[in-house]
Amino acid sequence: MKSYNLHIVEYPKSAPKIVLLHGLGGTHRYWSTGLEKLTQHYHVILVDLLGFGDSDKPWTNYTKERHIHALRELLKRFDRFVLVGHSLGAALSITYKARFPQQITGLVLISLPFFQSEEKAYQWMRRTPSGWLWTNMLTTIITCLITRRVIGKLLPYFLKQYPPEIVEDLLKHTFLSSTTSLWHVLYNSTLPSDIQEIADNANTVCIHSFDDDAAPYKTVLSLSERNPQWKLITVDGSGHHPWLWSNRICTDAVINLMNESFPNQSV
Repeated sequence: MKSYNLHIVEYPKSAPKIVLLHGLGGTHRYWSTGLEKLTQHYHVILVDLLGFGDSDKPWTNYTKERHIHALRELLKRFDRFVLVGHSLGAALSITYKARFPQQITGLVLISLPFFQSEEKAYQWMRRTPSGWLWTNMLTTIITCLITRRVIGKLLPYFLKQYPPEIVEDLLKHTFLSSTTSLWHVLYNSTLPSDIQEIADNANTVCIHSFDDDAAPYKTVLSLSERNPQWKLITVDGSGHHPWLWSNRICTDAVINLMNESFPNQSV
């Protein structure tokens, strides 16, 4: 498979490593809130996923295999680390752990979109009128194009509650990277089998808001009940973005997992 260049930002230290993967439509700057709590203690590595941010944006289908291949080419030079993912990044974190278990000492999965099957993903998304829009590939492509070319300059006015760097970066992808990642990684996914591969991993923490409209809370709750070694931290009122609106809970969870994963280098 062809090699691609992924953009990274590093805060190097002679300390345990954390890799953070953003969600659909995000970039490495998604993690800016509270990031200093991690960079003062750890070697932090922020990645722009393939097709997003300042990474390569090839004219291709963004399958899970292509995402994982690009991540592996980038991360193989690092030794063991904790992997933190939000949404799309959380799903890819599970697959990366399943493929390269010796490299990952722990997972933090924030707002994991676990639908179990494509059919159930559609059922969940189509609870609202906008969900019908996002489960039809043609209308999703049209919406992406309109957003980029027409509404893009107005996004800061519509999304005033979000940090400005996140809003600025919402257009740093293509309709292909956004749409096909949604279909191939989140909707039509082999995520259940990847989860089965890592089911016995004790160092897995899920953080999910009860009111998440983009990723169902109940399926993640069910995962934690079936995998008693996993820890579920439930928040409320944070929607799909606990890292932004419940940041202290998230950063504390990451630090606690780092202490468990690297007990001889705990802070």
